[in-house]
Amino acid sequence: MRLPRLALVAAAWGGLSACISFNEPCSGVAENPNEQVAYLNGVVYLDKANARHANNAIGQGAAEAFLDATETGVPPSDFAVINGGGLRGEGLCVPRTILPTGGLKSGVLHEIMLFENRLLSLRVTRDELRALIEASVTRLTPEGLPIVNPPGEFLHIAGGTEQINCANPPGSRVTRLVVGGEDMLLAGPDVRLAITDFNVYTGTGTKEVFAAMTGGVSSRDVHTYDLTDAQVVERYFKKSYQPPQGQTFPSLSVDGRIELVGCATPGPPTK
Repeated sequence: MRLPRLALVAAAWGGLSACISFNEPCSGVAENPNEQVAYLNGVVYLDKANARHANNAIGQGAAEAFLDATETGVPPSDFAVINGGGLRGEGLCVPRTILPTGGLKSGVLHEIMLFENRLLSLRVTRDELRALIEASVTRLTPEGLPIVNPPGEFLHIAGGTEQINCANPPGSRVTRLVVGGEDMLLAGPDVRLAITDFNVYTGTGTKEVFAAMTGGVSSRDVHTYDLTDAQVVERYFKKSYQPPQGQTFPSLSVDGRIELVGCATPGPPTK
């Protein structure tokens, strides 16, 4: 949940020993803040516009981690999302809006994902999944206009592809939604979704979709994972995106799994 984590961040900013005793000054709250957990294939921008209005390597990698998460007796997820507002570029002491090519340290990852939300998985209908994605793109800015207030509810995804058309009115912007090779805009069986508790219960723009579920969220075979979202991502990054060793490990890079049509495109951050 967010408040406990914010309290820890406040302690770090204030230089209180309760936080600093476990981490070097200005590093994220992590067990081994200087440990490298991934290798970035290129520069990653984490200002609000690039984290909340475009495909993003950290967002995509985090969603992949959610999709990959497993625990005994829990069905595997079909699709996973993480909101762009959960990726923070402010940093504890220095900005993290520009991540250079190369190693990504655990402490920096935990600064980026500083809220330490709980990861959930649950069953959703195809209509509910579409409604969730529609809610996440309602406030995207159409092409030709400046991106003034990028939406924190914008969802990075794994397990499928989307096409979003910002020329369409809100509520009808999802023009393609494919999960596991199946068209989610057609009738069919439910899918299992991996998502944080924040987006289900608290997040503006997404909580409303879950509040409107027939039978309520509790009727959807909900599972709460033991690890926090940041811990899940760190574990996945370590096994999937470590430094290149010949051709053994791929590096973390961005792809176009969300096709944004007629949407404003953010540029590099100014600082």
